[in-house]
Amino acid sequence: MMRRLATTMAALAMLAGCGEDTPAEKAADDAHDVAMVERMSREPFKPIVPIAITTDDIQRYGLDKPGCTFSKGTASDPLFIATRDEGYMRVGSDLKRFSARNLSADLPSGARTTYIGLSSWVDIVRQPDAGTNADADTWPARIIIHDAQERVAFRADGTMRCRT
Repeated sequence: MMRRLATTMAALAMLAGCGEDTPAEKAADDAHDVAMVERMSREPFKPIVPIAITTDDIQRYGLDKPGCTFSKGTASDPLFIATRDEGYMRVGSDLKRFSARNLSADLPSGARTTYIGLSSWVDIVRQPDAGTNADADTWPARIIIHDAQERVAFRADGTMRCRT
């Protein structure tokens, strides 16, 4: 009989410990679950590596419009072409088209500082001139390419050249 009573008491004690979570415990569990789903739904990071747009590409696709071009370092072929309404960048064999963000700052010749694509966007940032003889149409710049999940997928310093 004592054994049966001890077993019953032990079972009741275990059941009493299985009560509902406190609101703080429930909130912590929910936050953990949300964080896990967010981590699982993110694509793995994949860098975006633009290649220079050649003069043949510019002629073939009619990209010789008023606007600005970004070239990395001292290279003459641009990595990005920015016009009033659109921007262009070559990634692999694809020529990617971007739409100018109208709320972004103006550059000379009507170009913009931000261009939005289907799976990425481009920001152009003017850098300090520090003795580079920069003028209104040619100046040091940085290009930053973000992926769809707002991560920096490419960044380079170079020169912006604008023409009307």
